[in-house]
Amino acid sequence: MAELTVGDLVVDYGPVRALDGVSMRVPSGAVVAVLGANGAGKTTLLRAVSGTLRFQRGRIARGAVELDGDRLSGLAAAAVVRRGVTHVPEGRRVFARMTVEENLRAGGLGTPRRAAAEARERVRELFPVLAERSRQPAGLLSGGEQQMLAIGRALMAGPSVLLLDEPTLGLAPQMAARIAATIRAINAAGTSVLLVEQNVATALSLASYAYVLEVGGVAMEGPAAELAASDEVRRRYLGVSDEEPAEGPRSRAALSRWSA
Repeated sequence: MAELTVGDLVVDYGPVRALDGVSMRVPSGAVVAVLGANGAGKTTLLRAVSGTLRFQRGRIARGAVELDGDRLSGLAAAAVVRRGVTHVPEGRRVFARMTVEENLRAGGLGTPRRAAAEARERVRELFPVLAERSRQPAGLLSGGEQQMLAIGRALMAGPSVLLLDEPTLGLAPQMAARIAATIRAINAAGTSVLLVEQNVATALSLASYAYVLEVGGVAMEGPAAELAASDEVRRRYLGVSDEEPAEGPRSRAALSRWSA
């Protein structure tokens, strides 16, 4: 397990500033959620951490990403994976013409043979359906099964930190619940998780701590249970309006006592 830190991160896409001074921490062994509306900068944050920002012509203008004090920002994506951080992007991006097994092998490229074999067994335990369909082209899997494969492929590198971008997006409720349960199992086995998730209720049920991004900056942060009880969060993100305001964090300033 390892601690991931993001310090005063500023990210630009050409003249457009996507992140403006974002700082956050994923403690060793934790699940941390990042919430916010579309365009808030959530996906950009994960790209900056994983080293894939340059593929979208983005750049880190200021700040740093570190894993246990070692700098990740500026490294190529493959080097970030070797350091122990893997990224499952939004959209279940599997290699459609390759089989399930070939997709998993691709995720384990560069991983020592014994470690890759252990990772494959772990993936099969988490997702038995992938073992059953190992020779099937990934493009013929259901949406939920493709999401399982995308997560399984990332796990083949044996990450200490897993970045998940919208893992339940577009899935039926039953499948979304299965993915959420798998995230809990992955974390329980020792992998830290930085989770971007539009389903705020799901995200806050999985996470111990959460950050809310607005227009590229951190607007709120705090323990997930406190955010779930916040009247502002309930109204803006959960569609709940209480006659009596719930006790809970309302702003970044009000939450500062939790962020030490």
